[in-house]
Amino acid sequence: MRVSGLDTRDPPARSVDRTRGPLLVGTFAACGALVVLAAGLLVLRFDDGVAAGPGSLRWASVALNALFGLSILLTALLGLQYVGRRRYESALEKIIRRQSRLLQEIAAMSTMMELLQTCHTQAEANTVIQGALPKLLPGVAGALYVSRHDDTALELQVGWGSISAAPSFAAEDCWALRRGQLHLYDPASAGAVCRHVGECQDGCLCVPLVSQGETRAVLHLRRAGPESLSDDVQRLASALAEQLSLAVGNLRLQETLRSSSERDPLTDLYNRRHLEISLQRELARAQRHGFPVSLIMLDVDHFKAFNDTNGHDAGDEVLRNVAHVLKRHTRVEDVACRYGGEEFLIVLPACSMEDAYSKAEAIREAIAQLHVFSRGTALPRVTASLGIACYPEDGERMEHLIGEADSALYRAKSTGRDRIAASNAPPGDIVLFEPRNRESA
Repeated sequence: MRVSGLDTRDPPARSVDRTRGPLLVGTFAACGALVVLAAGLLVLRFDDGVAAGPGSLRWASVALNALFGLSILLTALLGLQYVGRRRYESALEKIIRRQSRLLQEIAAMSTMMELLQTCHTQAEANTVIQGALPKLLPGVAGALYVSRHDDTALELQVGWGSISAAPSFAAEDCWALRRGQLHLYDPASAGAVCRHVGECQDGCLCVPLVSQGETRAVLHLRRAGPESLSDDVQRLASALAEQLSLAVGNLRLQETLRSSSERDPLTDLYNRRHLEISLQRELARAQRHGFPVSLIMLDVDHFKAFNDTNGHDAGDEVLRNVAHVLKRHTRVEDVACRYGGEEFLIVLPACSMEDAYSKAEAIREAIAQLHVFSRGTALPRVTASLGIACYPEDGERMEHLIGEADSALYRAKSTGRDRIAASNAPPGDIVLFEPRNRESA
């Protein structure tokens, strides 16, 4: 029987032991027969009252010499049997230890995969991998790189041991990714080391992680010193890569599904569903900590007429460019979404009315300066009107704040467009902010 590449059949010592058993029995029988023969000759002579003659003594001597020789042979056979038995027991202990180690590896990998299957993000998976791989690969340093996006760059996710791992590298810098198979570098051989490793005098191993026909990650292992990575380490690394590839593919699929359910497919901004969840969370946080939350409602001016004149493809290109502007002018903690049609809404946590105006003015200017092309043709310039509302001055509920921002946007459009209005403008002032140093479009 063969388990995980190990031959668990009886070692040769057992077959030798089986053939030695009948030989020892025959030797014992021969010794007993000679003893009986020699004793019988002497007893018969003395029973007859006749002294043993020279012939009888000679036969007794021959029998005793033969008995002595057989005794030596028997002792030698017993010694050989003892040595064979010890060798067999030693080989059996090695097999037991190795199989025990394999069972421990299988149990650890099973536990790791169960945890990875319940992870929802790459960060959660990194925590599980960080705790499992150093125990599965003792004495071996390593790193896991994953391609998180559609580009070819791989980013460092997990690193352990005494290894100086690059934060990221291109797929062409790894021989395993270029060849699509395991790549082992031995300092004593004439092999090539991957460029992402750099100058290295250690034994290195790169194993690609293939999921659904795509190579999306690589497992990099390294052992300090000139000693090469053993066959057991290579075997285990291949098994780990196969399991990790399933986890990486599953996480990528979850990320794609979440993105499609939370983002607008045209602009790649968050959709209205995600906005409502995020805004409720930010308002609850602002209420606990006492900081403001500002909303900016944006609408592309005369967008219906623009679509009718230039076509829907041109309109889609304008919306994509406006979305790029919003991405460039928002922080990590801000939430920019496509609210509907040509309307956009930005949530600015911990942002006062004055700071929100500065942000809105920068966005308005950037949109007015856009140069948009569709199918190689330059499109007419577009402008945008913006309305601002702020928590808690304009309300404490999500519906009230969005309604106030929408009312401010309506006032900005009704008074000339390409300008910014605030919901809490002083009495008699409809437009709080107007374009700065710019000729009216």
